[in-house]
Parts: sequence; C-alpha cells; structure tokens
Amino acid sequence: MGIDIESARFLLASRRSGVSFQRCATLGRQNYYLGEREAAGLLREYGVEPGARSEFLSRARTRFAEPFWELLGARELTTIDASDFEGASRVHDMNQPIPPDLKERFDAVCDLGTLEHVFDFPTAIRNCLAMVTTGGHFLACTPCNNYFGHGFYQFSPELFFRIFSAKNGFQVERMVAVEYGPRRRWFEVADPLALRTRVTLVNMFPVLLFVRARKTASVPVLVEPPQQSDYAAQWHDRPGGRGAAAAGSTPAAANDARRVGRTLLELAPRLVRAVETLLRTPFSQSCSFRNRLSFTRVKNKR
Repeated sequence: MGIDIESARFLLASRRSGVSFQRCATLGRQNYYLGEREAAGLLREYGVEPGARSEFLSRARTRFAEPFWELLGARELTTIDASDFEGASRVHDMNQPIPPDLKERFDAVCDLGTLEHVFDFPTAIRNCLAMVTTGGHFLACTPCNNYFGHGFYQFSPELFFRIFSAKNGFQVERMVAVEYGPRRRWFEVADPLALRTRVTLVNMFPVLLFVRARKTASVPVLVEPPQQSDYAAQWHDRPGGRGAAAAGSTPAAANDARRVGRTLLELAPRLVRAVETLLRTPFSQSCSFRNRLSFTRVKNKR
C-alpha cells in the first residue's frame, strides 16, 4: 500500500490535468517507495517548480508519503484505516458505512492498494463515492491481473466503468492498465459497453489498473446494482426483454456454430480443449495487450 514510480506518474499527470488534491483522503496511510534520484527526474518531467522539488526531496526520505501529497497540493490530508498501527489520522473500518462528517468532504479520494483487502467491497466503494465532493475525483491504483492471493479481490475494468457512471453521478476520465514487467507499459482501457464485448486479458506479468473518475452530481449511489454490460446488452436485445425465453431468439448462425462445436467435441475432445486453451493465452491477440480495440498503448505517460 503506497506510492511507487508508476502511481506517482499517474497522480502527477492527474494534477496536471486539473485534479485538485487540496482536501484529500487516502484509504490507508501510504508508504513512499521512490528513490531520490528517480523522484527528482520525475518531478522535472512533470514541470514541478525547482524550489518545490528541493523542499520535497529534503523531506521525502521518510517511510510515509505525506510530503508527496503536500507536493500535489494537499492542505488537508485525512488517512483512513481500520487500525491505528500505521498512525492513520482517522480510524474507521471501510466495511462499515462512513460517519456523516466524511460525506462530500474531499476534493480527492485515493485508493492505492486498500479496496482489494476490504471484504465488504460494495460498502467500501459506496463510502468512496459518498466522500467525494461534487467536482472532485476518485483515484485508484488497484490490482487487475496476476495478483493471485494478494488480497480478497483483484478488479476488472468493467467494475469501475459500471460503478463510476452517470447514474451514480460520476464520469470515468481515464483508465489505464499498467503492466509491471521488465518494461513498464501503459495502456488506455476501452469501456466494454462501448465495444459491446468483454475486455479480457491474459498476460505474464502483474497488472495494476489506474482509475480517475470525476463526480458530476450528488445523487443516491448504487440504487440499482451494476450489471455486466455484455449480459445487459443480450437481455436488452433479446425479444421480450430481460429474462425472456422466447423460442427462436438465438440467431441461426449461432445455433449452427454450437452444433458444429458439439460435433467436434464428440469426435476429438482433446483437440477441442487444446484449441480452447490456446485461445486464452498471452499469445492470443484477443486476450492480450495486442488487442487494439480493448487497449491503446500510451507512449507519453504525462
């Protein structure tokens, strides 16, 4: 739980794009993982004033990230944790609804590695939405792929696109998948709803999902549970609407493909299962970062 070189880039880029961190809340008290040399180069890259850089670098040799949040513009910083073992300024278990004094209080609510550890995720994410003031932002750097066993969960882009939607008073401004391999590659992630198909990924290295969403209106949130977009589209397009079981509603071509698939499965089951496996590996374009419909390479990380 903390700020490394890639999450620092994302936060600095968000600041440059107009995100205010003046009243900032973080889920957990964040550790700070940058070396002084790489931090100095990063600050130059993002145009931080030389005076501010020198003051920050002289204070940033500590374990925790308060100097970095102040560099981003934080004048009020609230660190929220279920325990005081790391010195959080506010002890609150995000499995429980937040108290009234935290509602619509913050310009930025930041999760850099906490939500995946909170068992009652729906309550925790409701808390996050409620804490952001109108015009403010929610920002997250959260596990997406290859974090088996890290926490209770790792998250899909679909989840955040559906939660941070107009009906909940939010708009996703940016979503980036960051591959933590030998090369730190960034990819803008498409909304599955716009593509009308799933955005899937099978790869060899850990991937974090960086999310920035702006609160556009103060409305009751998650009144209706989000539905996965490809299922919702099928329900909508099917004659009779959601849940209908109208005979003949499946296209003839799809029925023909299923019949061919069943025939091949009966004749050569091992071959069919082998082909299925190959279609879901890093070497399959549809399930990899080479899928240019789902992922767009970010060359300028600023």
